[in-house]
Amino acid sequence: MPLHLIKYFRFLLLISLLMITPSCIIVKEKDEIIKKETETPYILSPKSKIKMAEQPIRTELGDMVVSTPEGWFFIEPDARVSSDIFAIVVSPDYTLSAVFSHLKKSNDLKNVVSNEGVIGLARMCFSKRNIKSSNTILLVDNYSHYEINRQHFGIYAFTKINDNSFGKSAVFVSALNEYYEFSLVQMNFTPNLTPDRTELEEIFYSILTTLKY
Repeated sequence: MPLHLIKYFRFLLLISLLMITPSCIIVKEKDEIIKKETETPYILSPKSKIKMAEQPIRTELGDMVVSTPEGWFFIEPDARVSSDIFAIVVSPDYTLSAVFSHLKKSNDLKNVVSNEGVIGLARMCFSKRNIKSSNTILLVDNYSHYEINRQHFGIYAFTKINDNSFGKSAVFVSALNEYYEFSLVQMNFTPNLTPDRTELEEIFYSILTTLKY
């Protein structure tokens, strides 16, 4: 692909990320039934169905490591994207982006996680994401608690109203008690055919099987 087109697609990607990444504001959703983490989690012990890159992503603290699909490449976050983000990895055809964030811990957020666990963390992350998008995303299904390879995740899915793009996020608390979020999101700004929800979820859970914290 010509260099000028690569730069153009990267610019569009960054603008799109501005609409889907969480802000730092924390607001509880009205009239929502809070799902407690005392629920029995869905237990999965899958292996990745997708060939992963040999070089994994690691946090600076060393408390999380994860692999992404082979052939995907890094996009350098810039100042317009949330400072929580430490890695963005994009599919070769610019149709999917994997976004990894280290969440800032406010007292409100710590209290929610203490009382509700990863379900509460997922709920708050969706709320922040919705505020950042000016209320232009919708929650899909309920917040879910998954245990994958003996690790616990709060998981939620969402759609963007303006283009019906789909995304899925997993949040977790590391062994160092740090909060993280991984999101896989459809990107609809190229003529390439975007993977459907089924394919996105297969990639999403394949990535999660490699995540260790």
